[in-house]
Amino acid sequence: MKKILSLVVICMVTSLASILPASAQNSDKTDEYKTLLKKIMTLSGSSASSEAIMSQFMSSMQKGPFQQDEAYWKDFAAKWTQKIEDKVMEVYAPIYQQHMTLDELKKVVAFYESPAGKKLGETASAVANESMPMIQQLSMEMVQEIMPQIQKSMNVVENKVVDPNKERDQKLFDEAYTVPKEDIKIAADRTYQRGMSTMPEIYSIEKRKNDTKVTFLQPIYFDWQWLYYSPGFKIVDKKTGDEYMVRGYDGGAPLDKLLIIKGCDRKYIYVSLLFPKLKKNVKEIDIIEALADKEALPSNDDGVAKSYFDVKIDDYIVSSKENKKVYY
Repeated sequence: MKKILSLVVICMVTSLASILPASAQNSDKTDEYKTLLKKIMTLSGSSASSEAIMSQFMSSMQKGPFQQDEAYWKDFAAKWTQKIEDKVMEVYAPIYQQHMTLDELKKVVAFYESPAGKKLGETASAVANESMPMIQQLSMEMVQEIMPQIQKSMNVVENKVVDPNKERDQKLFDEAYTVPKEDIKIAADRTYQRGMSTMPEIYSIEKRKNDTKVTFLQPIYFDWQWLYYSPGFKIVDKKTGDEYMVRGYDGGAPLDKLLIIKGCDRKYIYVSLLFPKLKKNVKEIDIIEALADKEALPSNDDGVAKSYFDVKIDDYIVSSKENKKVYY
C-alpha cells in the first residue's frame, strides 16, 4: 500500500504543471480574464493529464485496504475535483495577470482556436495519455530505490520504542468477550448513518419482580466494534439520592471486559443492564456511568462517560409478559 501511495504522489507531483491548469476548466467565475484563462487551459489539452492522474489515484485507493462503496469514492472525487478547481483559479489568475494582459490572452486563445493550435492541443492530450506508463515506471523505480531505506528507518524506530498503549490494547482485546451472533438483538427499524451521534440512547426501563432492567439502543458504526459498559453504572433517585448499583448485563456477559460485536455495521443493537429493584415511589432518576481510575480502557476510548440525567421513568417504562432476556 505504501508503494502504491508513493507512486501516486510522485505521479501527481511530476505532472503538477499540467494538473492544476486543467482542473480550472469548470470554474463558475465569469470574469472575462478568468474566463479566457480557463479557455486557454482547456484548449491546451492539459485536461488529459489531470484526468489520468485522478483516475490513477482513485484506482489505487479503491484497491487498497481502505474499502468503501462506489458512492463514497464518487463523492470523494467530486469534492476534491471542485476543491482543486477553486484553488487553482484563486492562485493562477493573479499570477497570470502579473505577466499577461487581457489582449495577450485573447491572442493566445485565437492561436489555440486556429488549426495549428487545435492540433497542438490534441497532440498534448495524446502525449499526456501515452507518456503515463513511462511516468509510472520512473516513479516505481524511484520508490523501489528509496523504500528499503524508509522501511529500515521505520523498523529501527519500532524496535527502540515500545508503545505501552499498544500492549495494553492488545491485552484488552485478547481478553474481550466476542458476542455470539445469535445472541445479538438488532433494532429492525433503526439505521445508523455516518455523522450521527455514537452515544447510546435509553430505550426502555422495566420494573421486574427481582430487579430493574434498563435497555439501551447502541449504535454500531463498524463491522468489527468493541463496546464497554462500566461496572460503575448506577441509578440515582433524584428525590432521595438513593443509589442502585449495576448488577451486570442481562444475559450474563462479563461486565468487566470489552464486548466485541461483529457483522452489525450501521445498525442499532439492544444492550440491557440489570439494577436492584427500584422503590415504587421512584419517579425521576439519573443513570450515571462512574468510571473508576483502575478501569483499563483502550487507547482510542474518548473517556466520556455514558450518563443520562433527569430521566422520567414513566417516559420509558415497559412491561413484558414474556420477561425475555436481551443477550449481547
